[in-house]
Amino acid sequence: MDADSPKNPPHLINKVTKEIIQPMLHGSSRILTLTKGQQIAIVCEGSNNILTATGQQRNYAICGSHNTFEIEHAKLRLWLNETGCKKAVKETIRVKSTCHHSARLIQIGWQIDQDFIEQLTLCYDKLAANTLYSTGRIIGASIQADDESNKRPSFRKGQFYSGIDVEKAYTQSEQMLTMIQLFGAVLAAKYINVAKSYYFARGHLAPDGDFIDAASQDATYYYINVAPQWQSVNNGNWRALESAVRNLAASRVLTLTTYTGGFDVLKLPNSHGKDIPIYLTIDDKNNSLIPVPKYYWKVVHDPLSKTATAFVAFNNPHMNVVKAEDIFCEDVCDQLPWVTWKRRKIPSGYMFCCTVQALSDAIPYAPKLGAFPLLV
Repeated sequence: MDADSPKNPPHLINKVTKEIIQPMLHGSSRILTLTKGQQIAIVCEGSNNILTATGQQRNYAICGSHNTFEIEHAKLRLWLNETGCKKAVKETIRVKSTCHHSARLIQIGWQIDQDFIEQLTLCYDKLAANTLYSTGRIIGASIQADDESNKRPSFRKGQFYSGIDVEKAYTQSEQMLTMIQLFGAVLAAKYINVAKSYYFARGHLAPDGDFIDAASQDATYYYINVAPQWQSVNNGNWRALESAVRNLAASRVLTLTTYTGGFDVLKLPNSHGKDIPIYLTIDDKNNSLIPVPKYYWKVVHDPLSKTATAFVAFNNPHMNVVKAEDIFCEDVCDQLPWVTWKRRKIPSGYMFCCTVQALSDAIPYAPKLGAFPLLV
């Protein structure tokens, strides 16, 4: 793939399963393997996008001999490097039904004529400018063949956050101003300390690293797919967890479903010891928006074995102690040998683990998978 892909690669779609065909890692090479005679669609998703060799957006093809594709309608035979699109493929966003109270389900995926290949499903609360959770998949057979050369794009608002300068709200300078308004200059300087990674990062819910091709990675860069997360947590135990989940999928060749979200609102004490809830911004009607979650949580589900495990991180590096009442389930982390972390280190995000049933008992919008045994 790295040597032979065109400048603007299309998606190759399995005509039977309607899924994007992904490469696998062989040694250090990303190899895309198809069977001779296999029927596929070569698609350049996005408005006014076409395969330059044919002028068509969707192109039905057969895997031919000598590593070529036989384009049926155009009577062409193309090498992989000849299958470039007019421009980079582009994802589609769809607003669907309600998911929790007034929050709406948002799908990010790939529109191919009347077909839609779903990549992410999110539950977004417009009134609070808050995403409750994001759902995605990790394909273990291909995850080690992800496009590591892809450069990160900028985060986008899309059609959301109307009237909110969400990009400004996430800047370190704006965070400092917000904290000064809430706590005064002295405490604000303690809470926001860049040298210690004490500032709010745009914490990916479904991270780009869970996806393989560059276009799918780029499709995760929407503000509806992030929540404020202290950078010391983001780059600490949370990062270790995300890596462990991908390694688990790869080592066991599993396709895992993940659900990731925030819960409750973080409160920090002011100079009088009063706990103040933290939001990144307010609107012109003085409504608090973009809440900082007290907890980050992730469910890792193996649909084949019907097993799942929930992970919870305290999103607060300023805790002095972890209170027993804040650990809302029986902690089962010690039963999970496939995660390596310093989970009790508070600045890195103190972690505990639950059954999915216990998580859904505590968080009303967490996935209700039932009394599944742990994924160990």
